[in-house]
Amino acid sequence: MIKINDFIKPELLGNNFAAVRGYSEVLDRETNEKTGYKLDISIQDPESDFFMELFTVKVKNVSPTLSYKDLEQNKKIMPVVLENLNVGQFNGNLWYNCSDVLPANKG
Repeated sequence: MIKINDFIKPELLGNNFAAVRGYSEVLDRETNEKTGYKLDISIQDPESDFFMELFTVKVKNVSPTLSYKDLEQNKKIMPVVLENLNVGQFNGNLWYNCSDVLPANKG
């Protein structure tokens, strides 16, 4: 039997991503402490069925490699690598998270 989770695989999104805007903080509901960031990502892989789609990724890291300041200074989209990208679903909605955001090496 095929289940919806069989189709929720990060590989289906491709490998080329771009950060569209800067980070927004994610705060713990109880303590109000920062637990990570959210980042809007555009899929830039023409081989992906989801090419040019925009989605939000939770970065589960309070000091990602590509810093808040790095993205704040960048006024255009910036190619990035999403380390350990995960996709899941809850109540019919897809969610995305990663452990770190790295600058994509051009070349």
